[in-house]
Amino acid sequence: MRWPLPYVALFLLMLLSAGMASALRPTISLADELPPISLKAMVPPAFGDWQEMPNMSAAIVDPSTQQLLDKIYSETLTRTYVNRSNGYRIMLSIAYGKNQSDALQLHKPEVCYPAQGFQLLDKQSGTLDLMGRRIATTRLQTSLGQRIEPITYWTVVGDQITTGGIDKKLTEMRYAMSGRIADGMLVRVSSIDAVTDNAYAMQSQFSKALVQAIGPDVRSRFAGEPVLN
Repeated sequence: MRWPLPYVALFLLMLLSAGMASALRPTISLADELPPISLKAMVPPAFGDWQEMPNMSAAIVDPSTQQLLDKIYSETLTRTYVNRSNGYRIMLSIAYGKNQSDALQLHKPEVCYPAQGFQLLDKQSGTLDLMGRRIATTRLQTSLGQRIEPITYWTVVGDQITTGGIDKKLTEMRYAMSGRIADGMLVRVSSIDAVTDNAYAMQSQFSKALVQAIGPDVRSRFAGEPVLN
């Protein structure tokens, strides 16, 4: 029995699409081609005016959320730093995932904070001046009872700063076109401070000192690759 020509054409098109999808599916982990990430070793406990406070955790995580984070991320780091000049405290949380596929996505603070009982009072786009260049960030204002906690965070896919869902997906696709599965990192700094402008100013100061203190050979993994003019 001979099939009608339209059915044959449709069948061939389906085979071609399946073949292209298979050919474009990334198979190489970008993380395996780059120096391995060790957050504890790469992020110094002291830099500039900032010193880690021992036995102080920056994480607010219940057991069920911790199980989710352990599944999503390859490695996490949480620390609280104090400014030796004025006593201001900054909470740092860094989460790194080797695989930024659809199944394993960066878990953003506007999702995980409300999951811990916080109210999300405000969300806005911002920028940070890091090592003489500006990167895109997200700023949140959250509260838990009387606790007001402004947050600044940014995300890196591979060595590119991403600003949102579409931008992140396009960055992942660019890596996929070269056969690579991108890794990803989320850097979050926050402080308990009812004066939001002061909190963001101190977080900016801290972030600049942090990135400057990270080794130049891995700095782009934390703050993106500089754009050449």
